[in-house]
Amino acid sequence: MTTAIPTTENAEQFLSFHLTETLHAMLPTQQLTEILNLALHQLVPIPDVAPQVMGVCNWRGDVLWLVDLGYLLGAEPLYSQGYRRSHYKAIIVHHQGHTLGLVVSQVNQMLWCDPAQIQSLPEANFVPELSNSFQGYWLTPTDETLLVLDSRVLVEFFLQSTTHHSQDS
Repeated sequence: MTTAIPTTENAEQFLSFHLTETLHAMLPTQQLTEILNLALHQLVPIPDVAPQVMGVCNWRGDVLWLVDLGYLLGAEPLYSQGYRRSHYKAIIVHHQGHTLGLVVSQVNQMLWCDPAQIQSLPEANFVPELSNSFQGYWLTPTDETLLVLDSRVLVEFFLQSTTHHSQDS
């Protein structure tokens, strides 16, 4: 991974990644714990859970829930994006005592971004309940558009949705 040089002293570091082939996003690095290489044979499917939940895996001796981040946000699921992979990347995030693996197709690079350059998103076709997980978007110096996400909101949403899903079953 390469890291672009910060352009202002207010710049913060972000991890960029692919949700789909054409939809890219980034998370602030202070919200990340680790990036896990995830082989499909490590993933244990769990029946009767929300469809964006890919399953669980063993992570440092603990059970780690794995969520298809793009699918959670309303994009096409990883399994149906026209290609099969034997490995994915799980971005491990931690919030208020809860750890979650956000599964993406590809992790790109670390980037420096001045939060003042993050622009508001126009109305988008994402899951309405997750609208506050989008901090906006950032246009890179090479004119690539990256969604800026807040993993804390994603973890809270996941915990609420799995609680509601298990109560409905």
